[in-house]
Amino acid sequence: MVKRRLKDKSDYPATASTTRKGRGRLKRLDFDADVQTSYFFMLNCLLHSRVQTGLESNTERYDEDVNVYLAHLLNSHIDPKYFLSTADLIGRDDSDVFRMIEQCETDRQRYRVYRVNADYLLMAVAVFDIFEERHCHHRSVFHIPKTVYIARAAAYYGLAASYATKLGRGTTGISETLAKISDGIESYVRILMYMRGQYLRFIKRYSDGELFHLERSIEDIRKAEVIEDRRNKFLDVYHAWMNTRDDHLKERLFETARLLREVDPSFDFQLP
Repeated sequence: MVKRRLKDKSDYPATASTTRKGRGRLKRLDFDADVQTSYFFMLNCLLHSRVQTGLESNTERYDEDVNVYLAHLLNSHIDPKYFLSTADLIGRDDSDVFRMIEQCETDRQRYRVYRVNADYLLMAVAVFDIFEERHCHHRSVFHIPKTVYIARAAAYYGLAASYATKLGRGTTGISETLAKISDGIESYVRILMYMRGQYLRFIKRYSDGELFHLERSIEDIRKAEVIEDRRNKFLDVYHAWMNTRDDHLKERLFETARLLREVDPSFDFQLP
């Protein structure tokens, strides 16, 4: 699966020059005039977030290339093609990622696996809030704090930067950018979290009670779908048995009846 996805995949565009907006006062966003493209919207919000969090561009090092990278990454998440091209490369944990790395035949493939997983973890923690503890109703000592995922993203970015350097036979624009994200991961997470709340606002923070009722509603819907599916299968077998009186179909009839009764205890069936 990894091999198929990794063939002939091109990287994101190399870092580009941007107007130095990191320092100084930025004008107020005018969503009618300023936001002409989704990429510009992401970049503009990112730059505003940097100023408002006190983590302005080029404070510790030149990092406007990181602004461009993050804006492209944010913008890619509104394109379904991005998810189709990366879904099979995302590992559930370190061991899963390492198994994919072992299947890779080239350094370019290894670079892509590390980079995709680093991007996924960064967005999951800072933008989509996937690993927030309040989503875990069954907390235990085995719960993994978000700091672990952040550190894992930093490690993956560092490894991707190393492979990018190796592929480029020396330091390249993308290898420098990935290395900067790895080194300053906590600052970039903070910037993106601020941007999520102040500008994107597409994540509603549900209370534990709201989440409980939402999950119950989803469970009820799924249960109704299972009942409907098993009822249809039972009726198909029942009609087939009524037409043929075949013993094999009779056995299947009782089995489908049993499966239906498991999800719908009110169901009762006896042969006519």
